[in-house]
Amino acid sequence: MHQRHVTMPPFSHVKLIDEPMLMIHGAEDPNSGTYPIQSKRMYAAMKGNGGTVRWVELPFEEHGYRARESIGHVLWEMIRWADTYAKNADPRPAPTP
Repeated sequence: MHQRHVTMPPFSHVKLIDEPMLMIHGAEDPNSGTYPIQSKRMYAAMKGNGGTVRWVELPFEEHGYRARESIGHVLWEMIRWADTYAKNADPRPAPTP
C-alpha cells in the first residue's frame, strides 16, 4: 500500500483531536463522501482513543435535515453541547512554550 493511503484517512489522526466533537448524521445520507458508516467509524475511533465525542443519528434523514422533529433535536443537541463544552467549560491550561 502506498504511504499516502496509510496517512490520509482521518482515522490515523484521531489521537490528535483534542477538542470535544458533536457528530450529527442523517441515517439515510446518500452522499458518497459522508456515508453513515464512515462517520460511525470515526466516532468509534475517537471514543476508543478516549476522545470526548457524541454520536446523534437522525432516522429517515438524508444529508440535509427536513423534519421539524429532526431540526428541533439538532438545535437542542447543539445548544446542550455548547453549554457543556464552551459556555460552562473549565478554562483550558495555557500551552507551554
